[in-house]
Amino acid sequence: MNWDTLWNGGPSLNPLMIFLRVTILYFSIVVMTRLMGPRQVGIVSAFNFITHAGMAHVATSRMVNPESSLAAALVIIAVAYSLSLLLSSIDYGFPSWVGTNPVPLVKNGQILQKNLKRAQVTMDDLLAQLRLKKVHNLSDVASAVLEPMGELSVLKTPESSPVTRSMLKLPEKPAGMGTVLIYDGKVERQHLYALGLKVNWLEMEIAKKGFSISQVLLATLESTGNIHVSVQNKLN
Repeated sequence: MNWDTLWNGGPSLNPLMIFLRVTILYFSIVVMTRLMGPRQVGIVSAFNFITHAGMAHVATSRMVNPESSLAAALVIIAVAYSLSLLLSSIDYGFPSWVGTNPVPLVKNGQILQKNLKRAQVTMDDLLAQLRLKKVHNLSDVASAVLEPMGELSVLKTPESSPVTRSMLKLPEKPAGMGTVLIYDGKVERQHLYALGLKVNWLEMEIAKKGFSISQVLLATLESTGNIHVSVQNKLN
């Protein structure tokens, strides 16, 4: 077997050379991943993703391309993972330099519109994430924070967690889902009419809270029958 062709490339590779290249590149990536340690999980994840995706591409192209250099691929993999470890060390001491900070999206039931735009999260996405956290009423949210890993952390208000039915040994009752009535200052007429309600009624209910429809960022009819209003940021 021509070892120079194995390491530096050549006109063609025989099956044994391909097998050795695959084995060497595979275990080099496994070793580097192990060296990165468990702390890397969920931390500077964007850099991890770039590193792993890039190295997978490098390894794949070097496995079967006869003219590619295996030695160069190993150097690229070692340097890339070393840089990832360096970023991890910087993130440990100076997290704001490398990673992103948590972004508050909801505070005391009010959507923080500027933070929503900064995090590039739509209201539909926010409501969907809250439903996944089993929170169906925006007024039940004391705070909702988008963590650096992309996970939404939700803290419910104390009054939204009363004595449960299980504590009273009562049958479980499914929680209803809030219905959006106003979205970014516009009435969701389809939802309103589906509930047998009229725009005039909604205007009066919003007026009772001291706002007009154009001033409302989001209004939902909650499972309790109450209308929860989150106003535009300029009114906060």
